[in-house]
Amino acid sequence: MKSNYKPIGEYIRLVDERNVGLKVTTLLGLSISKEFIPSVANTIGSDMENYKIIRRNQFACSLMQVRRDKKIPVALLRDFEEAIISQAYPVFEVIDKDLLLPEYLMMWFSRSEFDRESCFYAVGGVRGSLEWEDFCNMQLPIPSPKKQKEIVAEYNIIVDRIKLNEQLNQKLEETAQAIYKQWFVDVEFSDKQRSILDEYIMFNPKHSIKKHSLTSYVEMADLQEDKLSIRNVIARPFTGGSKFKQGDTLLARITPCLENGKIAFVDCLREDDVAYGSTEFIVMRARKGVSPYWVYCLARDVQFRDYAISSMVGSSGRQRVHSDYLKKFNVPKIELVKMKEFSETVKPFFDSIKIHSRENQHLKLLLEVLLSSLATKCDGR
Repeated sequence: MKSNYKPIGEYIRLVDERNVGLKVTTLLGLSISKEFIPSVANTIGSDMENYKIIRRNQFACSLMQVRRDKKIPVALLRDFEEAIISQAYPVFEVIDKDLLLPEYLMMWFSRSEFDRESCFYAVGGVRGSLEWEDFCNMQLPIPSPKKQKEIVAEYNIIVDRIKLNEQLNQKLEETAQAIYKQWFVDVEFSDKQRSILDEYIMFNPKHSIKKHSLTSYVEMADLQEDKLSIRNVIARPFTGGSKFKQGDTLLARITPCLENGKIAFVDCLREDDVAYGSTEFIVMRARKGVSPYWVYCLARDVQFRDYAISSMVGSSGRQRVHSDYLKKFNVPKIELVKMKEFSETVKPFFDSIKIHSRENQHLKLLLEVLLSSLATKCDGR
């Protein structure tokens, strides 16, 4: 081990501040992607005074199931001055920020190499939990504060660009959705002017893919909540599932995926490619003369989503929407001239979102390279 590597435990300390008096109300959870997220836990009957308070520049982690998940959920609180989290999470802070920057430590925690090392030490229980002592004994390089600041600044330039692209995409999608709503939702129409969705959309169109052939595959996890673009596409032998092409819309039909807005526009394939994914995808394809952008905007619209959610059947927590029910959704009759005009109006928004999303994919790869090379950058000077 190089001389500038030190145990993490020498630079951090546990913090156990409880929410006495219920002064803090913002409840956060911790994701496997190393981020704080709004908590969806059922807190009815819970003693909220027993929840832990976490403050800006403090960390929380989960040491349970590390080997099973092959990741250690750990995050640095940056977006709130204070919040509360489950008492099951250890909360800790850097003892001396003049020696170790919290942002630099979080960069080290973000490395895939750190997750692999955590899995190696995670031996507790059936699912492989990590002991706090083993966590503290893991080591990292501690370069000079000046060097740490340089590394963090380089990292933040890329992170800030990714965030800017995401903000731009959000505004572009909101604008396209507002146009859709103005043209096709906020209009009065009589029963004679009504139609059903089956006239405009094909559900789960048929395709043939040779068994075990290497094909583009989309995981459910790569449908981003309330975002148009698919995060990632991998190559995988075809074994069965929902099949789709460029320009289709994917609707995650299982709770809570649909409730959380996992709906995507397929803009990441070559024109003639046929990809596949989970059987929990409902594939929606525009019929001839119908804009694929209209299909996506409809799937994202709150009225359609409420209609879809109202039809869910099955056991609690695993309820599903069925495409036969969606076919009967009422929509106004749409002239194809108006459909073409809508398509031409919103296409630039969709094209820009695609460009920003692809740029972010490259930037995230660059972040991975930067994090992987972190050890070589930390020469101790």
